[in-house]
Amino acid sequence: MRRNRGPTTRFDLILAKKRYSVESSVEGRDFLVSVEGRDFRVRLEEQSRGRIRATVNGEERMVSILDETASALTVKIGGGRPSTFERPPALLPSGERVSSPLSVQAGLLLSPLPGLVVSIEVEEGDEVESGTPLVTIEAMKMESIIRADRRAKIREIVARKGESVRKGQPLLSYE
Repeated sequence: MRRNRGPTTRFDLILAKKRYSVESSVEGRDFLVSVEGRDFRVRLEEQSRGRIRATVNGEERMVSILDETASALTVKIGGGRPSTFERPPALLPSGERVSSPLSVQAGLLLSPLPGLVVSIEVEEGDEVESGTPLVTIEAMKMESIIRADRRAKIREIVARKGESVRKGQPLLSYE
């Protein structure tokens, strides 16, 4: 019996300065992922903090998350070398490009991906340093911690815990 497949998400992934077109959807506990036309069935199971057991087309691998920022994710798969995946910059609703998660042009932190806000780590008036966790978003059963990429003062928290957000939606404003 075939399970219902969730909506398809399309995005670009950048690895070693090469851009890959990716499509993904959820079917039961699995992700159906297509990268440049190659199809993969992926199941992810969180192990200890920062480690994930990934089963790809029936082959199991351990993945360690070494570093995560709003703009990049560095992982080590099995005993291999670390790989850094760049996340494409978010877009403002007007189509204006944002070069980093804290948008200098608008004074806004925009969500780099669609998902569910699971935690907000700061409060209005907080002064944060580069690397400070700001918001955690869950997408496709994985949590992404969005960190400050510069020093800033939090002006207003726009998103709320438990809220579904779309890519590019404002999460907070800063000065």
